[in-house]
Amino acid sequence: MAYQQGDTITAADYNTFANNVNAVIGTGSGAKGYGLSEITTLSAGATITAAQWNSLLSGLQKAANHQGTTLTNASNTVTTGGNILPLSNLAADITLIDTNADNADASNMSTGQAGITSQRTDSWSGTITHTFTVNFGSQNAARHFFNSGGKIHMAFTRTGGSSTDQNTAWTDLFSGLGTVSMDADDTNKSGGSYGTNTNIGYRDLTTSNQTIMSAPIGSGDYSANDVLIQAKTDGSGLLTFQIDLNDDHPAGTGTFTGGGLGTAPNEGTGWTGADSVDGTVTSTVTFDKADNASFVQVASPSFANTATL
Repeated sequence: MAYQQGDTITAADYNTFANNVNAVIGTGSGAKGYGLSEITTLSAGATITAAQWNSLLSGLQKAANHQGTTLTNASNTVTTGGNILPLSNLAADITLIDTNADNADASNMSTGQAGITSQRTDSWSGTITHTFTVNFGSQNAARHFFNSGGKIHMAFTRTGGSSTDQNTAWTDLFSGLGTVSMDADDTNKSGGSYGTNTNIGYRDLTTSNQTIMSAPIGSGDYSANDVLIQAKTDGSGLLTFQIDLNDDHPAGTGTFTGGGLGTAPNEGTGWTGADSVDGTVTSTVTFDKADNASFVQVASPSFANTATL
């Protein structure tokens, strides 16, 4: 009879608990795994030591503390020579950390860490692009980053330059979009005016670009302008983000008539107006990661620009 008071706690019982905890805190697979050192399992018939029992409870508690999960068996450790007694809610506690595996207590996260920046001071029209990579070194490291609550943030500003409606439209678009954040499952924006959240996060990425955020202005003279963000993975821990700032507002056109430039030799010839964006446009990338050395701590990824604004 398995794991109840009055019976011997078997290696098989212990291994079942250890494997279930390891699925959350260890290498794991897919949506599970924080990348911590795993609890060692036992060979059949082995005697469970106090150190081994405590390592099981320690791994369980690390996951709970990282998540902000309250456990029943938080302090039930044993000393060498003591008895290991069945903990009535141990299985339920392990189920709790599995259920809450995507949770991360904000106090255990390092937020707003510097990633990379691209900036443009030349005037522009049409499309300008910021493409950057996020390199985790391995697929497992990327999984552990996002499984433990990691996020990639993107934000944009336009400052200075001329006092034109075009510039104002871009300034308002960036402000109304706010910060765009991709986590394990979704991509969301902090602003309320522009942009549409998507259910595409790290776990949904493929080797082809997918749109994770689209933010058109929506109405008015510059409604054709938009921010488009796409992302993909190479399947081995390298993510690529492509940010397109699309100035699709059509330039004004007409024909010179009457007076001024409309006199010969320009009378009747066509013209196309210039409506460029100027000032300083900045794309800023930051990230959050699990960063409590006592519970869960992951390595920071490296960033590189492959196309600048």
